[in-house]
Amino acid sequence: MSAETVNTLVAGLVTPKPPTVAALEARLGTSLKATRKTSHWTTYEFSLPGGPFAGGEFRLGQSGDQALLSLKPGAAAPLTEDSLDLTPYGAVKNIDINPQIPPEGTDAYIYQSQGVRVSFQFMHDSRRLRTLVLEWAPPPKAQA
Repeated sequence: MSAETVNTLVAGLVTPKPPTVAALEARLGTSLKATRKTSHWTTYEFSLPGGPFAGGEFRLGQSGDQALLSLKPGAAAPLTEDSLDLTPYGAVKNIDINPQIPPEGTDAYIYQSQGVRVSFQFMHDSRRLRTLVLEWAPPPKAQA
């Protein structure tokens, strides 16, 4: 799987506002299935027939101004840190280290792209991509 394919996919997903379910379905070429609904979020799951990711989860805030998209790489051709080109995302804004995730812990490199938080989470030792997360936060509240 090429870094260009992953970067093209991410570039198409990074938008200033969270995508709607219909827009995300069109962009990913798949159907999203609602699996949970709370007073704050509706959660959707999906699978992807080909490409670098096997599927994922999309959480859309009830107000529509916040969302979280988590993409899980396919097992057949695992993506590694060396196989990806992370330079289009600029400087790393934060690193989240979690030694508690089995079997080897994780290191997440967090970027900001057009106001979207983009996080590449790698297994600590193997450097295999565990998940790619895009997060849209609600706009800041106006101060009185």
